[in-house]
Amino acid sequence: MAQKYFEARINFLELKYENAIPKTLAAVGAIAIRDSLKANFDLSLGLLLPYGEWEDRERLERGLTKALSSFSFRGKQFCINLINFQCLPEGGGLILTRSKKLGTDFNKVNIAVVMLGFRDISAVIFERGISTGKTEGLGLAWMLERIKSRTSGQNLHDLLKAVHLSGLTLKPRYCKPLARSKKSDFQVEEIAQIIEVADLSRKEYWEKVSTWLKINIPAHIEQVIIGGGTSEYLSSELKNLFPHTDISWAAELSEDVRLAFNLPIKKDALCLRFTDVYGLFRYQHATFRNS
Repeated sequence: MAQKYFEARINFLELKYENAIPKTLAAVGAIAIRDSLKANFDLSLGLLLPYGEWEDRERLERGLTKALSSFSFRGKQFCINLINFQCLPEGGGLILTRSKKLGTDFNKVNIAVVMLGFRDISAVIFERGISTGKTEGLGLAWMLERIKSRTSGQNLHDLLKAVHLSGLTLKPRYCKPLARSKKSDFQVEEIAQIIEVADLSRKEYWEKVSTWLKINIPAHIEQVIIGGGTSEYLSSELKNLFPHTDISWAAELSEDVRLAFNLPIKKDALCLRFTDVYGLFRYQHATFRNS
């Protein structure tokens, strides 16, 4: 709806932490209206940022505190007091879930959290409980941009839809809407070209991603937690990349998310996108309930 009626576009140059402020106001306002909350209330908030922007968390907290203190949503004025703010690197909800399962053993093992998203990929390394990490602009959009640059008149949204529906290899029936030609014989050629280009771009994309992961994940890592919406798309390659490492897919939270939001099985990619923030929510909920 945002794309169709308001011409919303993804800007990869914008910082996520700056976009987080209006998005948070919209989410809080929508919840307040839905649940008939008063204009003034206290808020505990948890957010996840790419590791490369995590250093900006204090600036984000100041911006959110000021913005929440006075804003209007659907004609209603709100004055909200941010009493608790927890900002973690992306993958934080997964590692909190995993650490709860491991208990005291968490500080005895070396764990990597790999997040593969649409814009970025990141790796956060926990060595005996001490964390380091990196972020790179190698999300699925990198591959889609390669396809776009090698074909005619394509856009990221339509390419993403075709890739998502097709799975590992683009299928002609999902590429048909991408064909711009009006003549059937030209359409066949165009679809064949898109599939060929997509196959080449996928191989190049995995080469980039795998090289980055090999450089940034130490060989002595004992467990890898893999999450993010793109992880399912690259699952077979990721399994082969870590053949002797214990892999936890989204900290085993996908089914919990499906049940919590009553999502059908075909929404697997959506479940994966929710697991990280859902893990953080469960951790915060348990913390406040026990405090």
